[in-house]
Amino acid sequence: MAQGRLDPLVTAAVANKAFPAFSLPDDWDVVVQDGGAILHTATVMTLMRARAGARVIGERASFAPHRDGVSIRTDSEEFFAERAILALGPWLGRALPPLAALLHVTRQAVGWFAPHSPDTVALGRFPIFILDRGPDDIVYGFPDFEQRGVKAAPHNHGPAVGPDDWGPPASDAELRSVGDALAALVPGAAGPIVDSDVCLYTNTAPADVRLDAGEEFIIDRWPESRLIVCSACSGHGAKFAPAIGQRLARLGTDPSYQAELFFQLSRYSQFA
Repeated sequence: MAQGRLDPLVTAAVANKAFPAFSLPDDWDVVVQDGGAILHTATVMTLMRARAGARVIGERASFAPHRDGVSIRTDSEEFFAERAILALGPWLGRALPPLAALLHVTRQAVGWFAPHSPDTVALGRFPIFILDRGPDDIVYGFPDFEQRGVKAAPHNHGPAVGPDDWGPPASDAELRSVGDALAALVPGAAGPIVDSDVCLYTNTAPADVRLDAGEEFIIDRWPESRLIVCSACSGHGAKFAPAIGQRLARLGTDPSYQAELFFQLSRYSQFA
C-alpha cells in the first residue's frame, strides 16, 4: 500500500524507481494500492475513551449470560445489559472456554530500525509494505511515521504463548529475519535495531464445516445468549477496527443482521 499514482500492478523496476528505498528483484510481481493509511492506535484509544466518558469501567469485570440479557459485575457495582460484546483478543478463550481450542495466541516480535537512507523512508515518500518471500516468510513494515525508525515485523506466526505471557521485549535474534529481509529488499530502511516490542496474535483454527485454512476472525452471536463475540483487535486485528466495529454494532442492534459466513461460529462443527 503506497502513496503515489501508479497502476495497481507494476514491475519491480517501476516500484524501485518510485520508492528508492526498495531494491526488489526484477522477477517480482508488485501491487501498489493508493488508499492505504496508518491507524495510530494510541490516538484512537484516547478519542474513544473520551467519547465514552463516564461509561468507561476501569475495573476488572465478570459477566453471566442469560437468555434476556447479560449481568456484569465489578468490584463496586453490578448492572444488567440487554446485550454485551466481548472483544477480548487473546483473553477470549479464557472468558468462553468452548472457544479455547479454536484460538491460538502467538508472540509476535516487532522492531524499529534506524534507516540507512532516512529521506527515502519518510512518511509521504515511502509506503506501508508487505514482502512475501514464500511460505512462513512474510515481512511487513511502515514508513518512519513516528521519527522512531522504520517499524517492521514478521507476519508469520511466532511461538504459542498464554494471553498473559508477553515476556521480555523482542530480541535481536527474533528480529534477525526481518533485518535480513530489509537488507536484501529494502536497503534504504535497513539498519540497526533501535527499539523492539511484542504484540499478540489471536489466530483461529481451520474450520471443519465451511472449510478454510484458519486465520479468519470470529464475529458472531454466542449461542443461547445475548452475548456477541469477536476474536479480533489484538495484533493485526486493530487495523480492521472500523469495519469490525460496524459489524459488531449491527449484531447488537439489528436482529436480522448476520456477519459474513466466514466469520460465523457455524463454520466449526461444535457450533453448527
